[in-house]
Amino acid sequence: MLVAAVGPVFADQTDPRLDDLFAELRSGEAVSVEQTTDRILEIWADSASDTVDLLYARALASAEAGDDDLAVALLDHVVGLAPHFAQGYALRGVLRLRAEDRAGAVADFSKTIELEPRQFEVRIALAEILLSSNEKRDAFEMFQKALEWNPHDEHALQRAKSLREDLAGQEI
Repeated sequence: MLVAAVGPVFADQTDPRLDDLFAELRSGEAVSVEQTTDRILEIWADSASDTVDLLYARALASAEAGDDDLAVALLDHVVGLAPHFAQGYALRGVLRLRAEDRAGAVADFSKTIELEPRQFEVRIALAEILLSSNEKRDAFEMFQKALEWNPHDEHALQRAKSLREDLAGQEI
């Protein structure tokens, strides 16, 4: 009974292992930034429900196969069954963005951030949406918030730097 000896396993954003992983990521003490971010994403993808995990995995597979309609339908069930599972909203937001449903994507991404403020990938996606609407200050701030949690994301670093230069001389 090794599992019983270890204690309960928490899921997604409530998993206490995330605090240590984010501390490593933010301090630069992570042996591998890629491995640390992959581990964070893996923990976030665990809902602690076999049913939700199965639906989420099928939605992910459907999305990867290009069947976004099926993926969204599955994710509707995921968020219905597990309304506190941030990754269900995050993936559905990505699919809605891909379908050019910006309002739906922003709603899902906002819910993700509400549930998991450290979700740096969603913050980057929101920053890109803001940037596409020429909301440079807000985009810059969103990139900065993403970089607070993952200061190693090259895309966010470059975008924030570019926006900082664009906004130079303006009140940020």
